[in-house]
Amino acid sequence: MKHVAVPERELAARRRGRPPSAPSEPAEVQALDRALAILEELSGTDGLSLSEISRRLSLPTSTAHRLLATLGRRDFARYIPATGVWTVGSGLFRAGSAYLRVRKLPEIGWPVVHALNTEIDETVNLSVLDGRDVICVMQSESHHPVRAFFRVGGLLPTHASGAGKAMLSLCTEAEREAWLSQLSLKRFTEHTHCDLADLRTDLAAVSERGYAIDNEEHAIGMRCVAAAITDEYRRPIGAISLSAPTIRLPVERLEELGKAVARAADELTRLYSGDTGRT
Repeated sequence: MKHVAVPERELAARRRGRPPSAPSEPAEVQALDRALAILEELSGTDGLSLSEISRRLSLPTSTAHRLLATLGRRDFARYIPATGVWTVGSGLFRAGSAYLRVRKLPEIGWPVVHALNTEIDETVNLSVLDGRDVICVMQSESHHPVRAFFRVGGLLPTHASGAGKAMLSLCTEAEREAWLSQLSLKRFTEHTHCDLADLRTDLAAVSERGYAIDNEEHAIGMRCVAAAITDEYRRPIGAISLSAPTIRLPVERLEELGKAVARAADELTRLYSGDTGRT
């Protein structure tokens, strides 16, 4: 019988119960993964000690220290001698700032808009403020023969649209009052808010429940639910809305679909700014 020499490394792997053909993760990839895990832990706190980082990530103290030292040299992590903790460094901020320069809400938003449309099969719009109006920048249409339709690039009145009211509700009081002072509360239907007091009451309700309702305020026979998307400073930068004929969007479904839209807005907020959304 012919004997084949087995390398010592393979023998050691077999003794540990690992199949000899199982591919092992390159050391460089493992180190990168661990370093990124450290940054994720640090970014969620005001600082962690070496022992805390080691315990949270189940890393040997020596490994955690070596990775932190490397991150520190690149300014991605910073050691504070006075408190004995590590925090994120300015290098991480610079890297994150590059994302802020290139992010575009329509590109980020398409998967979420499409997913909501697929789930409910009603028209879903992504909108932003444009001067005193709301402009639709993306749309995923319903497949129903009778459906809501708004031309992409078309303008909607801020006071008579779910998207507009959703964004206004998250403005600061000073910003909101400045907006309201410029709006012409034009009547579109018998349900349009043409009185500032009524509109303020509606906006307070929007803020409380987390989504806005356009109850035939812009077009008779159409309802809409919408929720605002915010940036890292919790400022409204857009809104996602779902619109449908009243026969398919009765009052009884407003809460169910309003919450679905609010969840989609939270996901868009997370994708856009890293924020986890409304609290």
